[in-house]
Parts: sequence; C-alpha cells; structure tokens
Amino acid sequence: MTFVFRTLRELIVPIILIFFLGQGGNSPLFTWWGISLMLLVLFVTGFVNWLRFTWRVEEGELRIEQGLLVRKKRYVPRDRIQAIDISSGPLQRMFGLVRLNVLTAGGSSPEAQISALSRSDAQAIQDALQVEMRSPDSVEKESTWPVYRITRKRLLLAASTAGSFGVALSIVGTVMAQINQVVSEEQMIDFLESWIGGTSVEFWVTFVVLAVLAAWLLSLFGTLLRFSGFTLSRNGRELYIRRGLFEKKQITIPYHRIQAVRVVEGILRQPFGFAMVYVENAGFGDEGGKTTVVFPLLRKRELHTFMEEMLPEYDVQLPGVRPPGRAFLRYQIRTVVPALMAASTLAWFMEVYWLIPVIFMAAALMAYIRYRDAAAGFEEKNGFMRFRRLARTTVMFQRRRVQSLSVMANWFQRRKKLCSVQAVVASGSSGAVFRVDHLDESVRNEWLGWYGADHSVDRPELPAGTWPDWRADGPVYET
Repeated sequence: MTFVFRTLRELIVPIILIFFLGQGGNSPLFTWWGISLMLLVLFVTGFVNWLRFTWRVEEGELRIEQGLLVRKKRYVPRDRIQAIDISSGPLQRMFGLVRLNVLTAGGSSPEAQISALSRSDAQAIQDALQVEMRSPDSVEKESTWPVYRITRKRLLLAASTAGSFGVALSIVGTVMAQINQVVSEEQMIDFLESWIGGTSVEFWVTFVVLAVLAAWLLSLFGTLLRFSGFTLSRNGRELYIRRGLFEKKQITIPYHRIQAVRVVEGILRQPFGFAMVYVENAGFGDEGGKTTVVFPLLRKRELHTFMEEMLPEYDVQLPGVRPPGRAFLRYQIRTVVPALMAASTLAWFMEVYWLIPVIFMAAALMAYIRYRDAAAGFEEKNGFMRFRRLARTTVMFQRRRVQSLSVMANWFQRRKKLCSVQAVVASGSSGAVFRVDHLDESVRNEWLGWYGADHSVDRPELPAGTWPDWRADGPVYET
C-alpha cells in the first residue's frame, strides 16, 4: 500500500497534464475500468515488491535486497551509520507499524529505508547494530533542552502569510491557461460577465482576483499540511524536527552539518514582527540536505531566546556596514527600470496606462527599502549578511563554513567606488549563495582579510591573474 500511494503521488502531475493537454475526461485512462486497471496493476506490483524485499543484519551490516527484474543489494556497515530514525505516516499508524530510516555520515538522504516494520523488529535492528535509535517521543522525553511547538494560532497565521504564494500562483496560472480544454473561453467569459457584469476591464480584474485568491488558498492548505504538529527538540549533538498532518515526517540535523542560519521576514510578516528560521545543511535535513525550516513562525523578540537555546553558535551580535549614500541611485535603477519596462508592456496590451505610475511608485519604494535593509559585517569567526528581494533575509554564518567568498565590482560600480560581497556555503548540490550589493569599496580588503585571502594580487610584482611558482627561486609571499 505504501508503494501504491507513493506511486500515485509521483504520478499526480503527469495525470493532471494528460487530463488538460490530452483528451480530458474522454481519455480511456479516466474511465472506471481504466482507473480500476491502473490501481490493480499498482497493487500487484506493490505486492511483488513486498514479496521480493528482504532485510537482515549480518557481520555488522544491515543488508537489504529488493527488486523483481533488477535485483538490488544494499549493504550498510555499522561503522558508517550515524543514526537510525523511526517515524510513522497514516498507513503505518493504521497497522501499528513504523518506518525506519538509516542515516549515514556522508549521505544526503537516508542510506536505507524500510517503509513498514513492526516496532519490535525495529528494536531488533537497533540492538544488532548497537546504534542509537530515536523516535520523536523518546527524544522529547529524554531531552533536558526546551521543546518548541507551534500553536494553532501561529500555524494559521504562518499559513495565511506563507512565502509559497508565488509558487502556488504559478501553478494556478498553468492550470487556468489549460482550462479551455474542458471549458471554452466563450463559456467562461459569459459566466463571469453574467456574474459580475461590467466591461472587459472589470472582467480581467475579476479574473486576476480569482486567480490570486485560488493561489492563496492553495498556499494556505499546503502550509497547513506541511507544518501541522511542528515540533522542534534537540540534544547536545542534533536537532530533531517532527511535522506533517497526514504523514508524520521526522528530520534529523546534526550540528556539525549546519552551514548557516537564515532569518526570513516575509513582506506580509515583517509589519507584524514575525519571521521564519531556516538552516542550510550539508548532507542532512529536509529533501536531501538542502534548506530546512527549523521553525515556521517566531516573533522577532523571541529570536534571541530561540537562538540561544537551539542554535547557540549563531546567537551573536556583529558590527556591520550599510551601503553609502551614493549607492542609492544604483538600487533605484536596478529595481525601477525592469518594473517600468514590464508595466509599459502590460499597459500597452491592456490599455490601462494608469498602471505605469502605480508600478513606478511601488518599485521606487521597494528600491528604497532594499537600500535601507542591506548590510554586512563580521567579527572574529562569525559573519552576517542582510539583503532583500521581496522578503528581508538575514544570514548568519561561520568563517570555517564558507566555501568561497567573492568581492566583485562591475564598470558602473567602479565609477562610484562600490563593490558587492558574495559568500557561498554548502547546501544541496550547488550550494547556497548570499550577496549584498553596492557596499563601499573599502570593505574589499577587510572581507578578504577576514576570510584569509591572498592579498599579494595587489602587488605590482605579482599581477592579478597569475600564481607564483613555488619551485622557482625568489621572494616567498605569505598567504
């Protein structure tokens, strides 16, 4: 049954695309016999997969064999196992079973997983491998650290102001663009005009409002499903997260894998003093070692206590610098010009020229806020960057976690004696990039010196772009 539901979840997008782009409800796939045949095939395949799935502990290894046509064998040595997590989704709870995930030191996702297992068998694996086995309940009972839980009121507020609204809007836009496969455009226009009346402009305004409302509802329910029952606990080495309404998902994040902490104040949350806290992790966490939410919604005045109790290494106050006054025009140009181009194109097609000054003022205000919020600084082993796209983001990181640090300046920046500072930390497959633009060029050597860069490129005897030959006789430059 876990195989059936997992397969259906993976096929939901292709099925929707086939429905809208194909023959719609006339396709044989969407008849009763078509649906029944598909479910029968999935159940038979799932049964065969279960029949061919075996596990055993032998010679200090967890050995799993599975597969029908292609037989796959996976051996996980005890020495490589970092931890064993157990959790339970709706199906597991229905049958009194658990899901077992084996986490290894170098893995970005569970090295091995057994989807349905009795608790006694899970305990037997733990005893045989002599590895600590953790469940959310045991972690919370044994831990002497505080446990953070999200209240229903906070959860509803987090869902109402979720930052996934843009993603939901793009999904709604894609669906509405294909809706004419089921309902013709004339029928849709006639329905809306008979419902609201008015001109074509009013029709398109109503259309946009309905799309935005549908996207907000989709984002609302998605956040509720994802963060319902959110609980954060810890011990001296790891953070433990439990969340999910239907599927109780457990996430383990070792402290030594945390690369940076992000505090994100959404454009709807900042006026009310709320923020979301993320961590960038290398190899562990949510979705294979990427950005992981460690708490969905906190008041800013609660951040210091939260960081002190859960992420003490990043609970620091650092000095920083803001862009100088001559950088203000750069922020205005980079924000206002693209907005005016998009507004002019939209106004020309829809003949709503009053939209141009409205978007111009909104873009100018956003540029000012971006200029005001930008900052960066460091002290000893810690650094921080603060910037804004739509949400204001504050990133705290340690020097030893930075994979690369760049200080760059284009031709326009050099004329104004400005530069941009960019830091990259390990997260996922490509890393997480943080950047603050249009700082005074005097910070260049300060940041490079803090990171430990070689300043010899500034010397005339060693032009930029070359590297000294360590085998040749001559002066030795300190790095």
